[in-house]
Amino acid sequence: MKKVIYIWLISLMSRWKRVKDPQDVVYLMSFAGNEHLIKAFADLAKQLGRNFTVLYLPQCQTAAAKLAAKGIQTVEFADGFDFLLHKLQIVMQARLLLCDNYYAFLSGCAFNQQRTHVVQLWHANGAIKTFGWEELTTSQRSAADKRRFQKVYDQFDEYLVGSKKMAQVFAQSYHVPQTRMNVIGYPRTDQLFNKSWQIQVSQKIKTQYPCLIGKELILYTPTYREDKTGKPTMNLPEDFKQFVNQLSGNQRLIIKLHPHVKAVEKQLKQQLNSDKVIWVDDFSTNDLLLVADRLITDYSSVIFDYSLLPNAKQILFYCYDYDQYAQQVGIQADFKSWIPGKMVTTTAELIKEVQQPLEATDFTQFNQLWNTANDGHATERVLQNELKYIQK
Repeated sequence: MKKVIYIWLISLMSRWKRVKDPQDVVYLMSFAGNEHLIKAFADLAKQLGRNFTVLYLPQCQTAAAKLAAKGIQTVEFADGFDFLLHKLQIVMQARLLLCDNYYAFLSGCAFNQQRTHVVQLWHANGAIKTFGWEELTTSQRSAADKRRFQKVYDQFDEYLVGSKKMAQVFAQSYHVPQTRMNVIGYPRTDQLFNKSWQIQVSQKIKTQYPCLIGKELILYTPTYREDKTGKPTMNLPEDFKQFVNQLSGNQRLIIKLHPHVKAVEKQLKQQLNSDKVIWVDDFSTNDLLLVADRLITDYSSVIFDYSLLPNAKQILFYCYDYDQYAQQVGIQADFKSWIPGKMVTTTAELIKEVQQPLEATDFTQFNQLWNTANDGHATERVLQNELKYIQK
């Protein structure tokens, strides 16, 4: 009932705050990593005399601070009366509204569809987990919830994606027409093609962690799980320590946990205390992909980024809870048919695979499926594409 009332208030206030001729460019940020695109839009907006604002959720404070240091206007927001009374006004003044996620409040926004263009950028260039109507819990929700979900999906005039495959996933998951899909490229992947960034970051990592030099580096990036109460958790199999113990003298394991499970990292560090395990806290997952010879993951979208890097050699899918995860969270139905690496479900199988000589994988077919339009120039195309909406 609280959600229904809140969305009703959003609908009421958005009508009151709606302007006749919106002029601004607004970016809704729930994930870091797209800062270069934000900076590009800020520059474009300035050239055209438009106001540009980043509305960000609290978990993006660090990224927002860096943007603010570059002179970009950033405003923190969260659902509540402060948003209703003050921050919603920023949204309703947008001629171009760029979103990197599903935002529930959008279901109540009464935009002038002729004057405001709403774009879904998303926060990953591929999908392993199900979402939207494909998410397993959606069928159990009330009719009112389902109507609210669809109102959000329908608000997006355009979905920017990096492949026809992702377009199909969105159309099916959000029950929106394929005509709204624009296979133009996923801007966040542009950085992955930047040679100077690749060299600079990889050198910086090895300078700060000389113990990695000359070693075969295995990066483990598991996605987070939730317990029955919805609290993020990370329960590795009890025999995972055996995997660590079986690493060769020339192998080093870098573990990078999902930010949502940061609370359990201290406990895992104690459990996996070994000179073969390296915890690199001061570099992002994207940074660490640059030095990984092998990537071990499960249901994380990190695979879509890693496969684009020149150093990428092997991906192993350590899905020790596959059946449970598929039933509780949901995995794309064709997942096993296109993964670019072997899936193992036990620690023993993982040990066996990592003990095999490292052979480079050809990711061409995988990238043709998921990274079709990701070529390092997606930002340029996105700016050119959205220019007509800013100028009109």
